[in-house]
This record gives sequence, structure tokens and C-alpha cells, in this order.
Amino acid sequence: MLAKQEGCGFGNLVARACALFIVPGVPLINFVSDMLSGYTQVGVTRAMGTLTTLLAMAFGIAFAIQVCGIDNFAKNLPMTPHHAYDEYSLAAAVSAIGFSMIFNTPRHLMGFVALGGVISVCTRNFVNLGPSSGNIGLDLGLVVGSFVGSAVVSILCCALVRRLHTPHQLLSIPSVIPMIPGVLMYRALFAFINMHGVVGEVTVAMNYAIQASLIILFIALGVAIPNVFFRRMIPA
Repeated sequence: MLAKQEGCGFGNLVARACALFIVPGVPLINFVSDMLSGYTQVGVTRAMGTLTTLLAMAFGIAFAIQVCGIDNFAKNLPMTPHHAYDEYSLAAAVSAIGFSMIFNTPRHLMGFVALGGVISVCTRNFVNLGPSSGNIGLDLGLVVGSFVGSAVVSILCCALVRRLHTPHQLLSIPSVIPMIPGVLMYRALFAFINMHGVVGEVTVAMNYAIQASLIILFIALGVAIPNVFFRRMIPA
């Protein structure tokens, strides 16, 4: 039984890791940027396309899991980080470089993307965690932490755009994608799918969905706001 659970856990991790590479991060950030810039019709169009892609990803994975009979998908993974910052730094750097390959990032920019991933994740963890979870930090929550982490990276990318002669999204989006709350998204999806009429099921599912949506929204806002308002204020 233990071997079977370990195999399912490994399969869960592989499924999520593979699916993250098709997360529509660029349309999501562009949607927020367009809305902040006043291009409402274009922004809504991007938002609908992004939502459709996310739903297709979610239900595709859900269908495969239901067919294979896996019942512990994303249920037994802890949300509170329990590793040291150096371990998270290494994981964030590798993840950011992996995502940067989707955007055909030149090799000489890989180091900047890796550093951006380290800064975003470590900043998010420091702002999110605190004494309540037995960690060092500000204890302001995951939503605020994700916003601050993405905003810090976006501001740094604004300062590097002119020096490196590269688009802002090419540096910022791969750096913040490791913060996407995949566990919360999948928990919300399966909470809705596996409802059996028990009292409180809707509340639990909505709680997961709202948390995941807020985190994704504030990651997008953290990337888009500096790019829209502060880029011209930073000297070349």
C-alpha cells in the first residue's frame, strides 16, 4: 500500500510539472497590463482565452486522473514550506530556467532569469511565512507574499530591460511562474468534482478556488503594475 501511494505521489508531481509548462503566463500578464492601460476590449479577450486554456488543462488532468483511479491527487502535499532557503533558491532557479526555455530566452539571459526566480520565491516565502508557522518572516500571508515577490522581480526587470535590450516579459514571466499555486488550483478542481452532498464541501472548494485565484491575480498585478507605471521612471 505504501509503495502504491508513493507511486501515485510521484505521478502527481510529474503530471503537475508537465502541465505547468503550458500555463498561459504571457496572456495572463498581458491581460492585466491591457486592463491597467485602458485597453479593455483587448484585455477581456486575452482573459477569456487564458481562462479557456486553464479550464482545458484542469479538466484534461482531471479526466486522466479519474480514468486511472487516483484518489490522493494534491491532497497530501503540505502548503507550508519546510525546506531551507538555499534549497528553495536552487529549486526556484532550476524551475525559472526551465520555464524560460518556453520563451526561447537567449542563453546569456538564463542567469538573470534564474536570479529572478530565486528573488521571487524567497521574497514570497519571507513575506508569507512567520512565527505562526515556525519560520522567519513577516507572516503576511501567501497572497501578499506572492504580490511582493512578483513586484520586486518586475521592478528589477524594468531596470534591466534597456541594459539587456530584451522585452520585460522575457525576464519577468519565467521568474514568477514558479509561484503559481498549482496545489490550490487542483485541490479546488477536485473538491468540486468529488462533491457528494456533504455539508461544507462547497465552502471548502470555494476557499481553495478563491485563494488560488487571488494569488494568480496578485502575481499578475505585481508583474504588470511596475511595467506599466514605473518603467519610464527608472533611468537607463
